[in-house]
Amino acid sequence: MIKIFNANDRDFSTNGNIAIKPLKCLETKKKSLNGWYIEVEVDIKYKNYIEQDKLCVVKTKSKIKPQAFRIDSPTKTSTTIKFTANHVMFDAKNYFLNDVRPTDKNGQNALSYINERTDKTSPFVVYSNVQSINTAYFIRKNLLKAWETIEERWEGTFDADNWNISLLNKVGNDNGEVVAYKKNMQGIEIFEDWSNVVTRIYPAGYDGVTIPEKFLESEIQYERPYTKAIDFETNLEDEERTEAKLITELRENAKKYLETNQYPRVSYEVTSNINQDMEIGDTIHVKHPLVTLLTEVLEYKHNILTKKIETLVFGNYTRDVKQKFNNIKESVKTIEKKLSSQEIAILEQTNLINTLNKQGYVYIDDNEILILDTLPKENAKNVWRFGLGGIGFSSNGYEGPFETAMTMDGRINADFITTGTLDASRITTGILKSANYKSGVSGMSINLASGVIDTVRFKVNAAGEITCTGGKIRRFYNRCKLFSEWYSSTRRSRQ
Repeated sequence: MIKIFNANDRDFSTNGNIAIKPLKCLETKKKSLNGWYIEVEVDIKYKNYIEQDKLCVVKTKSKIKPQAFRIDSPTKTSTTIKFTANHVMFDAKNYFLNDVRPTDKNGQNALSYINERTDKTSPFVVYSNVQSINTAYFIRKNLLKAWETIEERWEGTFDADNWNISLLNKVGNDNGEVVAYKKNMQGIEIFEDWSNVVTRIYPAGYDGVTIPEKFLESEIQYERPYTKAIDFETNLEDEERTEAKLITELRENAKKYLETNQYPRVSYEVTSNINQDMEIGDTIHVKHPLVTLLTEVLEYKHNILTKKIETLVFGNYTRDVKQKFNNIKESVKTIEKKLSSQEIAILEQTNLINTLNKQGYVYIDDNEILILDTLPKENAKNVWRFGLGGIGFSSNGYEGPFETAMTMDGRINADFITTGTLDASRITTGILKSANYKSGVSGMSINLASGVIDTVRFKVNAAGEITCTGGKIRRFYNRCKLFSEWYSSTRRSRQ
């Protein structure tokens, strides 16, 4: 059963507004702040109870107390109502920090400090056992974004029990769960990324300083070495930057880097024979052919009606592309007002490539190169194809259609193109529109490769009349005037 409560209710000991037996209720829980939500479907007869921001309270897999999820954008058909509801911990995005700076504080004090300084009184009770000391500045950030920064900087993991929020050194346990390749791996989809693996490192630091031994090697070694030269920044103050201290700091940074990157990044998704006792953060030992890996449970989908885990994701990194993409978009939004449309496009594309190019698979056959989101190519959805005919991207599989393409006959097809300077001998267009167009303001500028005419700007007023201004336009003016008269007459005839 699920129970529906009003938006500001806190006591869930009753049936609330109504208790409902749902047609579907699927819980998805991810590690820390990456997501916790339910997907629900109920009969249309409950339409008067399922409303935006009401609380849907259910018994989840991991908590003793029923948990509250806030209903968002319910959709109704003639027979059913469907909605997704996020756990109330994500209400934190609606509480604002104007200029809050927890300085030299441990986890508990940092959380308490920001929780006491939101624009509206925070409903959360916070706790942490993280003892590391750190500092952060939150200027015009919401509380959820602040938690994300604290999670990274203080190196903790968040957990929630309704409005009780905890930042912990670790969640989950090691109960000795073992997964071995080719033995108990039926129903498992495997993702591996070896691009960042390092087993032999040549570190360089401030002002080109290196360690006397030149290289450091990890305890883990594979059939071939993974050697990289890595540059490290220094955290030492100017007066502390003696050669001895710089070398000591560099060696420690290199050791930490090796420890973090000596293993491949792996993610496994299980859809059958799932240990139903697994919880977020629980350790799973993976017996890889080359090395034994320590992984942890990162996500599960739990059917609340059957009380069974349907999908389990474990690994040593998070493959949540949607979450990463949302973080990219959020970071772009904070500065887009200061940038031109082209600068925004460059920033978005740079972040997208840097983040997502570490995903996927490269497949090469006799005639083409493929970049795929999954193998084999017949199962891939997002596909780049590189071959003699051209370059194309499809979000509909290997056979296309290719909505973004550049082909060998010189044609480029794309839904959205941003450019700074466009140099062309001919432009054929249906509708040409400026992003910053206003009536009476220049909407387009054309740079001509002629010594007679430098720049021509067209101005369109509210009546649809076009005039020309700009550089040396003596020879061009009459043509523009004729064009203006023609445009005005055809506009009036259309009206």
